[in-house]
Amino acid sequence: MVDEAPSPRPQKRQLPPARLIVAAIAAALVLWFALVNTRRVKIDYIVVERESRLIFVILGSALLGALAGALLRRVRRREHHRDDD
Repeated sequence: MVDEAPSPRPQKRQLPPARLIVAAIAAALVLWFALVNTRRVKIDYIVVERESRLIFVILGSALLGALAGALLRRVRRREHHRDDD
């Protein structure tokens, strides 16, 4: 008698996580909005004033917001792990 290995099941196609889909849509909208707004604007940095293209202001703000969100998630995750210990 020969033991046969069970035949591998066909793998189901996995969908990307919802967070990835939402992030891709948000990135596409920010990029489209930035590309539409290319005119020059004045930016007041309290101490100095500078002129820049609006596209750079929008992209920079989106980048800073994403960075702040990632850091906040990291801090909350770290606090959550401390509470479990």
